[in-house]
Amino acid sequence: MLEKHLFSYLFKSRQHPIKIFTYTTSGFWLLLIPLARKLYRLSFDVAEWFRGDWLDIIIISLIFSFAFLRWFFITFSIDEDTIKTGTGYFGLIKSKFNYNAICSVTCSQGPFYRFFGCYKVCIDTNSNSMRGHDVTLTLKKSDFKHLTNILKEKNIGKVKYSYTPKKIHLITFSFLFSSTLSGVILLATLMIQVSRIIGRQLEQKYLTIVNDRIQNFLTINLPPIAVAVASIIVIGWLYSFAVNLLRHWNFTTVRQGDSIIIKSGFITNRENVIMRNKIYSVDLRQNFFMRMFQICSVNIDCAGYGKGKRQIAVLLPVTTNKEVHNSLKILLPDRINPHNKLKSRFRDFIGFTTPPFLLGICIPILAYTMWRIFPEWLVIIRFVAFIAEIPVFWLFVVKFASIFTTGVGFDDGYAVLNYCRLYQFHRVTIPAHQITRIDYYQTIIQKWSNNCSLRIYTCSEKVKCHKVKNFPLKQALTLLESQGYHMDVK
Repeated sequence: MLEKHLFSYLFKSRQHPIKIFTYTTSGFWLLLIPLARKLYRLSFDVAEWFRGDWLDIIIISLIFSFAFLRWFFITFSIDEDTIKTGTGYFGLIKSKFNYNAICSVTCSQGPFYRFFGCYKVCIDTNSNSMRGHDVTLTLKKSDFKHLTNILKEKNIGKVKYSYTPKKIHLITFSFLFSSTLSGVILLATLMIQVSRIIGRQLEQKYLTIVNDRIQNFLTINLPPIAVAVASIIVIGWLYSFAVNLLRHWNFTTVRQGDSIIIKSGFITNRENVIMRNKIYSVDLRQNFFMRMFQICSVNIDCAGYGKGKRQIAVLLPVTTNKEVHNSLKILLPDRINPHNKLKSRFRDFIGFTTPPFLLGICIPILAYTMWRIFPEWLVIIRFVAFIAEIPVFWLFVVKFASIFTTGVGFDDGYAVLNYCRLYQFHRVTIPAHQITRIDYYQTIIQKWSNNCSLRIYTCSEKVKCHKVKNFPLKQALTLLESQGYHMDVK
């Protein structure tokens, strides 16, 4: 009977025991491998094993003991109206979250957690905490079901509206939004972890074999650096594509009452419960090819959603321009979609294209300088300069196209901001009361043409600055005056 009460006390109102292992150091498992191997070699002679490795055993025991104490003192309770937590060292930080203050709850379950029947749950409010989630708990299945039932029971009986994109749309989304840079970073992280396990010699041998196979596959002779760069770009992009596709597979968006429930994932299952009235803004995103084919992706800005590593705050992964407004009326019926009342002009194309034009000129100048200093590296310098000019040329094309889309508008308490940031077009719709400040500024070229650009600061989990460029100064000031933003013209 006593053992039953002790077991109940130990595990009640605490996270799943598997959380103990996540509180250990990142290299904890790597320390265990040689110790376990040596114990096996000694035929499980514990006394001899301890005499030979007593220092390593004590260090590992201390790490595990500290992790256990941290797990033991972190507590929580899920009530009908609030969630109470005790976090920090020895559980001294007491927090209380009312369900009405919660903006989003993010639940995920990877293969490891699925095997042990637990869930990672992240809870966020409008607390402006950008370091991480307000609360992160690893819950047992019973606690997870209890929490989600409380969150959803307010909407029981209300009509459900759901959106499930076609698989081809998810493939298109992953194709268009995969980044070579993020893929290379992910691949490098994976290679570092693998090299810790298999050793440097095996890793170098593997990379040498791969390089030789690529050289044999190609029918033209290229410098090794060119092959290496091309391989990194292709493999990095493919890796990013695969990660994006698996993360957004089985994507479904459901609106029921005041909540939006977004589910996705293939290997790691994710479920996000988002409160509709806590969404800051809606962002329709497109790159140049998406604009050509009249498709877009819809993102939302809500505290906690898309906050994890390499996650995107997607509401609709890919939809057509014709369908997007109907879909948003179903999922976010309270939102207004204003039209541009202030637009950029074609004759101001210099203000849009000057930065990429100057950057494109700087690359050959820098390449020529490097060639004069290192003449024996001519082939490599020429190749790198050619590769660098491709994204710059494409940036010039995108900035030129942004002339026809840039604009600002206000209507019925909402504002719309159309602008281009790097290679991506944005159409951000936001309640006007969330605009905290608007600045206008002029470059030297804009002084001559009597134009200006706007910096529009909006309030969300962090202050965001939207830069909308190149408008006639007089028209911009008139529009801002009509919305109550009084500017001092110098």
